[in-house]
Amino acid sequence: MFKIGVTGTRSGMDNLQFFEVYAFLSQHEGELHHGDCVGVDHEVAIIAETLGYKIICHPPENDKLRVNHDSHEIRKPLSYFVRNRNIVDETDILLVIPYQREHQSNGGTWYTHDYALKKNKPVNLILPDRGLS
Repeated sequence: MFKIGVTGTRSGMDNLQFFEVYAFLSQHEGELHHGDCVGVDHEVAIIAETLGYKIICHPPENDKLRVNHDSHEIRKPLSYFVRNRNIVDETDILLVIPYQREHQSNGGTWYTHDYALKKNKPVNLILPDRGLS
């Protein structure tokens, strides 16, 4: 079973990112592992759910931005960075859906991106269309 992890902006996807994520997920089947926060985590979980994926939730300890998605499995709440590393460690590929078009030295999305690369995990970076059209 193909296991896909996701990390991304709390601001949510733009239209370009939405269509790229939908196209990618439509070509596969399996599990989606998400962090259960507002924005990308929730949006991608909903897309994957409609496509028949098994949804695995890795919630944060801090529930301020948590959406409590009704996932098939819910892991123990952990700190943001520990839960992000677990998403990478438990999956075959990581979808990275940032707000910025350039790499940032801080923030959970880019931290998780860098951790996946350090672990030699395949990464599918889906950049936004910020001001390109």
